[in-house]
Amino acid sequence: MERKKLLLLHPSEYEHEFDRKALKNLEGNQGLEKFMKKIYKHSIERINRISHSGSFLKITSKNFPEIYELLEEGCANIHLKEIPDLYVKREDSINAFTTGVKNPLILLHTATIDHLTPDELLYIIGHEVGHIKSGHMLYHDMAQYIKFAGEIVGEATLGIGSLISRGLEYPLLHWARMSEFTCDRAGLLTCQDLDVAMDVEMKMAGVPNKYCDKVDNKEFIKQAKEFEGYDHDSLDKVAKTYLIMEQTHPWSVMRASELLKWYETGRYDEIVDKHGKDSIEELEISCTNCGRMLKGTESFCGVCGTKVGNR
Repeated sequence: MERKKLLLLHPSEYEHEFDRKALKNLEGNQGLEKFMKKIYKHSIERINRISHSGSFLKITSKNFPEIYELLEEGCANIHLKEIPDLYVKREDSINAFTTGVKNPLILLHTATIDHLTPDELLYIIGHEVGHIKSGHMLYHDMAQYIKFAGEIVGEATLGIGSLISRGLEYPLLHWARMSEFTCDRAGLLTCQDLDVAMDVEMKMAGVPNKYCDKVDNKEFIKQAKEFEGYDHDSLDKVAKTYLIMEQTHPWSVMRASELLKWYETGRYDEIVDKHGKDSIEELEISCTNCGRMLKGTESFCGVCGTKVGNR
């Protein structure tokens, strides 16, 4: 199947409503901005990049050309202009993550490369590229390192920083989980095959390694559809908080369920039809903020000043 490059795709067009709602609540937290300024005085991003580049193997067009080509395609398919660095870490779990605000990098586990097909790996890469495209990385890194950062700042502020960090930790982790729903959509828009996306979600849910090349997602899709009755917003608040409050990712079956529901609305097809043109001149696009029709060559909307496209 020939995949389309989704020209001038904007992340607001596929953003999950749970992500939007959680981010709005998080941005209303008055202590967050002050705490972030304290953290970045300690150059956490720089330390983190040094650690990753010094510990893990960097994937380039020369040492692993097939994987690097998937990275290039992933960025092109959802219109991310700047290609991030890509590293691989020896781990037995199928997973990946992205870190860094100014210079983001993606880290793949070796099991992800070992047990996924090229199309499935493209879904994973597209998901991670989606975090960068949506501008998730500042709060995403905060959620990953807030405990550690709280200890650093706490020492410098007689414990006040650690108290603040505990008050921010759960809202940040909640938003981080909700942002995964948005980036699953980015992954699907990248690989452009729902079966591929479902296969990946199923493998991450726990398919034994020796069965990874024999999976049939029909029963998993059935399980995901049955899970629709446990909608995230309607799930008992106490139970929901108790079960997943310290996790950085939602349950895999819930992720599959949310992705299926979005796909079945027809919105996926609308986005691919709208942005999958051969040239920018063929696009019929409008400002995501005010709705003004655009030519596709603008950097900013002439009515409200909103930036057109992303990165």
